[in-house]
Amino acid sequence: MDYPIDKRVQHMIGGLDATGHPVPLQRQHLMATASGWPVSASTPDDIAQQLRVARDLYTHCLLVWEFNAVGVAWSLMAVESALRWALIARESVPFKRLINDGLSEGMYDDRTAEQLHVGRELRNEFSHPKNQPAFSLGMAAPMLETSHRVVAVICDAVEARSAPVEGAT
Repeated sequence: MDYPIDKRVQHMIGGLDATGHPVPLQRQHLMATASGWPVSASTPDDIAQQLRVARDLYTHCLLVWEFNAVGVAWSLMAVESALRWALIARESVPFKRLINDGLSEGMYDDRTAEQLHVGRELRNEFSHPKNQPAFSLGMAAPMLETSHRVVAVICDAVEARSAPVEGAT
């Protein structure tokens, strides 16, 4: 089945052709952007799957524009999952505490913790919506990239923590 392009993206361009004429925005343009977002080899499969779904939602926003916001929400859940996994935390531990505990454990710096708290607030707004959010590509892409980067940092920190120390007996 062929799905129509969302009316809100019909006139967006994905670049210029060899003659300088605009090329319509296509999924491969979005896939190229998403392919640059980091996914660490140390990321557990279930969390990597959450990030993959977030990327897929982003690349399918040409069909349903709101998929941008849904992808961001899903990527924030991946961040929370990564923290819960890294800190071996129970489900009842709030996201705010997970962020603070990750900072205390030295998994990331103050700036990253600040970004995580902003993401947490956004996640809370998604959880208690007043309306259906819709994000532009320019809003969604940096948020998605940041979520991917933070998950990679968290997972790599866990791997580094569990790696044997050279010269130790």
